[in-house]
Amino acid sequence: MFRQKSYHIYESMFCAFLVTFISGFINAFTYLTQGGRFAGVQTGNLLMMGIRLAEGRLLEAIKFLIPIIIFMAGQALTYFFKSWVLKNRFHWHLFSSLTLTCLGLIAVLGLKLFHPYIIVGILALFMSLQVDTFKSIRGTPFATVMMTGNIKNAAYYWVKGFIEKDTKVRKDGRNILFILVTFSLGAVCATFLSDRFGELSLIFSLVPLLFLNAYLMIGVKKGPHYNPRNILKKL
Repeated sequence: MFRQKSYHIYESMFCAFLVTFISGFINAFTYLTQGGRFAGVQTGNLLMMGIRLAEGRLLEAIKFLIPIIIFMAGQALTYFFKSWVLKNRFHWHLFSSLTLTCLGLIAVLGLKLFHPYIIVGILALFMSLQVDTFKSIRGTPFATVMMTGNIKNAAYYWVKGFIEKDTKVRKDGRNILFILVTFSLGAVCATFLSDRFGELSLIFSLVPLLFLNAYLMIGVKKGPHYNPRNILKKL
């Protein structure tokens, strides 16, 4: 039996699983349906841009540059947006989650109206806001979009915890390993759904977003700390 500890709602494993699943889903979706680009994994976009430039395909390189620029702009916007939210004493993580849902809904409604560049841009902004909102799981830093650091930390924490007989560190490694699995699961679901529904598969990304909103709303009403089991019973 794991002893239940008090920690912030946005640091829970359930919350981390939801946002990481969404990230895997959306990145796979944009890669499969939006010209091989990633909404959040900017390393992949940067790599592909370099390859296209080396091949002399300037226009092809630009299409990978667009989500990179929007992702960077999203970080600047998030800084001012977060400052305004905290200044007005709103709950940052819930407010951000609701904003993510609005961005996701705009992208879904614009699938048949907007150029793919715009759809990828909206989702790149989505990823930029998400990565700067959810940063830790039970007090341990992790990434919801780029998995390289998570892969490193999963191995490092697990080995360190085992060698030093530190149960907390070993559990941190286990939790981050679960994050990697959840990200992959999101990509798997996006692949199956994209094969069947094409661009309309993006609609399914709204489902975990709705769960995330409900989860955070209940947690905020219960106070700054919570018992995960009690909240999950209400969903």
